[in-house]
Amino acid sequence: MADKAEDTRAPGDPAGAGSRQDGAPTAAEGPSTPLRSARDDNESASPADAVTAGAAAIAADAAADAPERPQRIVVLRDFCMRAHGADCERCALACPHGAISFSDDGVPVIDADACSRCDICLGVCDAFSSTRVTMADLHARIRRIALRGETVVLTCKENVFPGLEPAANVVVLPCLACLSPEFWTLVLAENIDVEIAADLSYCADCERAGDMGELLYSHAVETAEAWSGRPVGFTDIIPEKENLVKDLANPVGVDRRSAFANLVGDVGDIASGKRRLRNSEVLQEFYERRERSRALARLNLGNGTEFNDFVPEGRTKKTMWPKRQMLLEALDRDPGIAERVPLVVSETDCERCTNALACAAVCPTGARRPDPADGTLAYDARYCIGCGLCANACPEGAVDLVEVTAEALLGTGDGEAEA
Repeated sequence: MADKAEDTRAPGDPAGAGSRQDGAPTAAEGPSTPLRSARDDNESASPADAVTAGAAAIAADAAADAPERPQRIVVLRDFCMRAHGADCERCALACPHGAISFSDDGVPVIDADACSRCDICLGVCDAFSSTRVTMADLHARIRRIALRGETVVLTCKENVFPGLEPAANVVVLPCLACLSPEFWTLVLAENIDVEIAADLSYCADCERAGDMGELLYSHAVETAEAWSGRPVGFTDIIPEKENLVKDLANPVGVDRRSAFANLVGDVGDIASGKRRLRNSEVLQEFYERRERSRALARLNLGNGTEFNDFVPEGRTKKTMWPKRQMLLEALDRDPGIAERVPLVVSETDCERCTNALACAAVCPTGARRPDPADGTLAYDARYCIGCGLCANACPEGAVDLVEVTAEALLGTGDGEAEA
């Protein structure tokens, strides 16, 4: 990699050099409305006219690509164990700049001035999310790249220097530590060909994440590799975007006549719709959504509220936390992973339980709740996050936290597990 240069990109640009994280086509990735207009107006135009129209459309499309809104990290109270009464400080301990504190009611508070937008907190806890792109969005983009038959290359801002325009199969993250072990495990379980392009020597003096980024990123990748039994690849090269107009102006390793001929052919494809068909992500998005819908249907997750006469509010709520859902999707892909994934879940001593349901009253996910049919304790291990609130609340001391493997989560999709 080249010697490190000063990063002049805007703080809100997650990919640098005008690349996009939301999966939308850029000027070099796919056709836009101006290109379609050029085709309509120039169906009988000469190759030279097509080149002029196509080049102008590409330039206009690039100019119209307005800067994205600044990224912010937001706190999702429903997914914060501390907000529900648990004694958890993982996010504050992981933040490399001490930007996270806690309000009187336990909710994390982010100091916007101290926050470096490294997104490490997203990889540590489900309670944090970006206003720009969620983990679900990121996973969907990775799936689309894989469906195109390309290798997914992940890197971080620190490795993208001014002037480098990553190719469409490159995903640029604020810090690689923003991905959790569950995220990596799901990607590997889906047999996605994924590589990391990063010089870890840059982590030591990274102003965004520092040593904490390398520590957490390495832990997440090593954990996912151990769980899935599959490796993450590494590369020294970040693939660059092909820029047709730039190549015409500054051909390298090709004469100008050949470069011109290549551009004419490419603009011709644009006009005929062939390039649009090749590069369109609509089909990939359709297949990705369909496959994900089928996976969620197989998991039979009961997120949402249900009417329940055995609680004062008249209804109960089940909330699947994002990292647990990723793990469940990975297990759906490869059940053999389960025996290698350690978990902590709650367990009830039925002989001591009097069905006081104090545990259900404090459960933040709905893993414990009154059965709507008869009011007895119902328990679904898939939703249990091992927070320990139920053990503290039980007046009979009938609830304990136990160490198990993810095998405890298998076979519970069609009914409730034993409490």
